[in-house]
This record gives sequence, structure tokens and C-alpha cells, in this order.
Amino acid sequence: MRRLNSSSLLPLLIMFALIGYCLPWVLTPASGLSLGAYDLAEWSSLHPVVRQTVPFLWTTLALRIPLAILGILLATYVRKISHQIPIAILCLLVAAIALLPPLEFFTTYRDDPNYRQQFILVLLTLIIGIPTVIGKPKRLQRGALIALSVLGIISSAIGLYQAQSLLQGFDLHTAIGSGGIITSIALAAVTCIYITKQSS
Repeated sequence: MRRLNSSSLLPLLIMFALIGYCLPWVLTPASGLSLGAYDLAEWSSLHPVVRQTVPFLWTTLALRIPLAILGILLATYVRKISHQIPIAILCLLVAAIALLPPLEFFTTYRDDPNYRQQFILVLLTLIIGIPTVIGKPKRLQRGALIALSVLGIISSAIGLYQAQSLLQGFDLHTAIGSGGIITSIALAAVTCIYITKQSS
């Protein structure tokens, strides 16, 4: 019964995490700004401090990693319930397309560091995602899913904290939105489910 319940919760948690990713992560009531993780990543990529820090564009990367991880988690679940690898890979490709840089990267702005980061993240999503989706052996797959879920929690927390600090640097009153909290909690619950399955 416990395994059945956890399995039925898994897709809901992944969907909650995706919804949380789209909801506002940081609010600035005085300016009327409410930025989700995707928009927050784009905004942070233009900040001079982010472009000068090492690792380069670290805040931007931390805000983008959860979307890549959620794409892998969703594709893995689709593979489990449908037993169709092409359908699962299609879900993975949708996540990769969402992370793609603008078309200008492939023509004019190949040296833009922000666009290059997006392209590298797309490649990593596919390189890591495809073997994880195929998932043989199962224990190795679950270990990879646990590691990815934990990475998603850490990157969400880092991205949210650093992005809020950047906004506060403009003397803006900021508040943490519900999006980052929902995404982090959902990923933590997903991690617990996979740890339970790994130990059973």
C-alpha cells in the first residue's frame, strides 16, 4: 500500500514542482515585479555582478538547473507508466527545447556567455537524461534520480537566495514568492519517495 501511494504521489509532486517553477519566486511589491524562476534567470544573466562572479553566471545557472532536472524526472516517470522510450524521450526533448537559447545564438551571438550556458545545459540535460530515462539497472536509475532531486533542491535554494540578494542591492523591498518554496518542497518530497524505493 505504501508503495502504491508513493507511486501515485510522484506525478503530482513533479507537476507541483513545475507549477512552482512558473510561479513568482521573488516579489517586489513597491515596483510591481513578480519574477518566476525562468524570468529571474534571464534577469540575473544581465546583472554585472553575476557576469563578474566565479563560477561565471552561477546565479543564472542555479535558477535554470531545476527546470532541466524536472524534465528528466517527468520523462523518467512517463517511461515507467507508458513503457515507451520514444514518448519519454519526447518529454525530455520538450524540456530541452524550453532551455534552448534564442535562434541568434546559432547565427550571430555564438560568443554570448548566457546563450552558451543555455546551450550547454541543453546538452547536459540530454546526455544525463537519456541514460536515466532508459534506466538499466533500476537501482542505478533510482540513485541518479535521488542525486538529481537533491541537486534540484540545492540549486533552487541557492538561486532564490542569490537572486533576492541582487534585487535587494537595488534598494528594492523584496519578498520570497511561493514558487521557489513549492518547487523546493515538491523536490524534497520526490527525493524522499526515491530514497524509500531505493532502500526497499
